[in-house]
Amino acid sequence: MAYPQITYYSGSTLVTLPFTYPPRNVAAYNSVATRHDNISSSGVRESILERIDNFLEIEMETVLSGADVQNWNEFMQYALQGNQFSYYPDASLGSYVNYWLEDTTWNAAYKAAGLYSFKLKFRQVVT
Repeated sequence: MAYPQITYYSGSTLVTLPFTYPPRNVAAYNSVATRHDNISSSGVRESILERIDNFLEIEMETVLSGADVQNWNEFMQYALQGNQFSYYPDASLGSYVNYWLEDTTWNAAYKAAGLYSFKLKFRQVVT
């Protein structure tokens, strides 16, 4: 079983956001190319690649009321400002990827009594 988590800095303090429930519907890869294609009148194709962006989209289907959704809100207030954070698909393995939040809005929607859900899109940081 994977134990996903997010880490980010609030001031000089490292904050860890462990997931109470894992995200759902996570694609293995999500890449988007920014390129310009031109096809000449003779049919020759020219492609100019600017970059390939890698994204991570997660669906948090079950977020509990109370501390769980409050912790998510604190993270989202940080991430909505364009700040960088680290996502660990399985914190027990130690590997992570740095991301920025691609979304500019966040809505922890009502799902059922004491439960919320939302979707997020992260853009991988290129260094």
